[in-house]
Amino acid sequence: MKWSIVIVVMLTVPRVADAAEPGQLPVIHLEMRNDAEVPADILKRSQDQLVRIFRDAGLGVEWAETGPRFTVQMVASALGSSGAASTAMGAESTVMGVASRTPTGATAQIFVSKVQYLARTYRVDASRLLAYVVAHEIGHLLLPRAPHSVTGLMKADWDSDQVREAAAGSLMFTGTQIKRLHAFR
Repeated sequence: MKWSIVIVVMLTVPRVADAAEPGQLPVIHLEMRNDAEVPADILKRSQDQLVRIFRDAGLGVEWAETGPRFTVQMVASALGSSGAASTAMGAESTVMGVASRTPTGATAQIFVSKVQYLARTYRVDASRLLAYVVAHEIGHLLLPRAPHSVTGLMKADWDSDQVREAAAGSLMFTGTQIKRLHAFR
């Protein structure tokens, strides 16, 4: 399966709202725009998994149609996966995305070809793996001063263990990261 060059997912996080009532989760507002015509069933399954990932971290997700504060852009590969980008990331790199902040906003790029490659290599569901990669990059945007962790969802280089945990739906933020996500304003 080969997807078009660019999928744009707009991520809006006006604030993580305080829970209005006991038992109600703070909410992250996200916006998605599918410019690359990725099959609707794959995007829907990925969105559902993303909602579950953040629910497991104690946060709700609502899909909204408001202006983005963060932009998550899914691209086919890192700068066409040739030249400096390939050399910098290494031929065998498992880097599936990057997040960066500028004075005008924040952007995360997801390298769809890497997600597809790992999904095929480990024979796991691409939509579920995609959700975890997006959650990882959203984690960087919501936890801007947090480095990668040694284990879990925010680990830098995913090996077969992380890919299989994602496939099983058990890759998670650490307890400290969850506390920081709840403190995000």
